[in-house]
Amino acid sequence: MIKIVHNNKIDKSPQKTYSKTIIDSKSGCKNLIQSILYLKDDSIIFKKTEKSQKIAYILSGKISLITEQVNNKLILESGTAFLIPQNIKLEIKNLATNYSSILIIQSPQFENQNLKEANIKNSSQLIPFVNKKDQSPLPAGKDRYFKLLIDPEFGSKYVTQFLGYIKKVKAPFHEHTYEEVIYIIKGEGIVHYDDKQATIKEGNSVYLPPGTIHRLENKNSKIELELIGVFCPAGSPADKKEKPDES
Repeated sequence: MIKIVHNNKIDKSPQKTYSKTIIDSKSGCKNLIQSILYLKDDSIIFKKTEKSQKIAYILSGKISLITEQVNNKLILESGTAFLIPQNIKLEIKNLATNYSSILIIQSPQFENQNLKEANIKNSSQLIPFVNKKDQSPLPAGKDRYFKLLIDPEFGSKYVTQFLGYIKKVKAPFHEHTYEEVIYIIKGEGIVHYDDKQATIKEGNSVYLPPGTIHRLENKNSKIELELIGVFCPAGSPADKKEKPDES
């Protein structure tokens, strides 16, 4: 059964390190797994994979990334995205006073799953990363824009990750050929889909199967609706088929 809106509760006082899966095959999603990692006192280790990659975004806190290579350690803060390539063993530690939280997308879901691969650039970074402050805003329509984060330019084979911003305006109804998962970082709005609608706010997630006619609306003119989206296969967030505005 397909589940579009996921009303997650943000854990603002985690007592331990743990991961919570939000969207996966149980939601009807075929190519992506969305989860949130809460880092407390214990570190977490991601083992090597043969095929799947993980694309992450630091929602809060400060972390260190440690690989098996000598003297290879990164320290990253909130607002930074990074890629965990296949065949890399990675340990992540919390450096924040309290805790850190990370949104993680895995694709493909299973190691025996065959997905379309993008033409990637070979990054000089063992763990490619980028901060949202260093990315230029790109127009996406009236009072809407986005910032590209991890994509094939950073070595992502299967997905594109982006930050989306919506002011007090409804995006036109549109559909994509790709599968998409969204997480609301800031603000409150409404997602319209298949003649239905649901309120979305910080911490909520949305799953959009290919061909789902939808749009997002910001409910607060004083605060931009900020979201992070990941879609498969990789491409451009601007690629869409818009429908006539009926409202």
